[in-house]
Amino acid sequence: MIKRSQNVATHRSKSYQEDPHPTQSRDDRRVDLGSREEGQYRRSLPEGERRTNTVLPLETEVQGGWDPKSPGNETRAKGEGSRKEETRTRSSAPRGGSVRVRDRTAAAEKKRELGLTGDLRGRHLPAEVRIEILKWIEEAAQAGERLETACEWLQLNPRAVYRWKSGVTVKPHHGGGGGKNRITPLEEKRVLTLAKKFPQLRCRRIAYQLERKSLVFIGKTKVAEIMKKHGLNHEFIRGAKKPLDVPGEMLLHEPWRKNLLWGTDWTYLRINERFWFLLLIIDWYSRKIVSWGLFPEITQFQVVAVITNAVAAEGIDELPEGAMKPRVVADHGSANIAAYTRKNIEVQGLDLWLSGVGRPTGNARTERVMGTLKREEIKLQDQYGSEDEGRSRIGTAISDYNIRRPNAGNGGFAPNSVHVLGRRILTERRKEARLHTENRRRNHWDQDQPC
Repeated sequence: MIKRSQNVATHRSKSYQEDPHPTQSRDDRRVDLGSREEGQYRRSLPEGERRTNTVLPLETEVQGGWDPKSPGNETRAKGEGSRKEETRTRSSAPRGGSVRVRDRTAAAEKKRELGLTGDLRGRHLPAEVRIEILKWIEEAAQAGERLETACEWLQLNPRAVYRWKSGVTVKPHHGGGGGKNRITPLEEKRVLTLAKKFPQLRCRRIAYQLERKSLVFIGKTKVAEIMKKHGLNHEFIRGAKKPLDVPGEMLLHEPWRKNLLWGTDWTYLRINERFWFLLLIIDWYSRKIVSWGLFPEITQFQVVAVITNAVAAEGIDELPEGAMKPRVVADHGSANIAAYTRKNIEVQGLDLWLSGVGRPTGNARTERVMGTLKREEIKLQDQYGSEDEGRSRIGTAISDYNIRRPNAGNGGFAPNSVHVLGRRILTERRKEARLHTENRRRNHWDQDQPC
């Protein structure tokens, strides 16, 4: 043990004899070594010498011209005052020949005085509050502060301050086009007439209905504004937010024309105290229901029958050799995965694609159309009285969906219109009609101008 300690001491002696900072002066090295000469150890120093001869002179050197007779130092020597008071004293020191009378603390006090809390960006403030804030910012500017700094303290947008100073805080709403494109009284009257005649229709349905009849060409937002103005708007009820379920298997391409992707699905309903099943075939491009059937049961034969009706209705069997034919998207139901179903689909030149197990998002577009029929027709009554009544009412609902009901996925156009004409042609027609309507509105408001 004694021999080991001697080796350690020898090693430490050699390490201290080496110069770790060859570019520093001897005085700097002495500070790094704890005010010891080279090769001198702590245990060789006199008792208490390192604290009295090193720390006190170093403190005197660092503090420099510290005058114990000054007022601030007398307070500090007595133990009075705090670092906050010292910081406040420094912040109120002269700057550029003027005293800084405004800082972040004063901004918070001003907001508290005006009854304001939190971030003020994007909030509407009363006129008297804006006047008080402008006075405070002006005083801060006279004290030498920049407007951006004062706004940062107040959590305010500088552009709002410039707008307040100019006096223009509200711009008149004219509907675009310099006031010459706002709707005419006749157009507003037509919107109100349709809204009062069919109170169950909402803004999107009313806007498309007027556009389809070439009466008024305006968007659903403007229709909602008119309905709200006259007290005809519907109460908005926010539904529960659905959990995000990232699908594992989905088709990663979008159909660019009709009859490229079909989706099939079924749901149940009650007819005369019995369960029946509604089976649909949806075209994914136009969202049109191309074929449907109502059956007391769902087997492989019913699935093949509805798909065969869709092939005949769309003329798929008349396409030339090598033409692209639909791919049928379905879930893993027993009727869909049966060998009979697969064989008949392949014989007709179609392709069957099954979505992931437990992944309804793989067939989401078909599920959405089915949900629309259930909400607007099937769930409105407990059951249908007979099979004929069920077929008649469901057929009417499907016809209304295909021909008249606007579809958000189609840009507001009905599925049958997109299926027949295509989305591009309808979009171009809408663009031309709205341009013609804008010119007509300009002529209307120009004629009403006094000469």
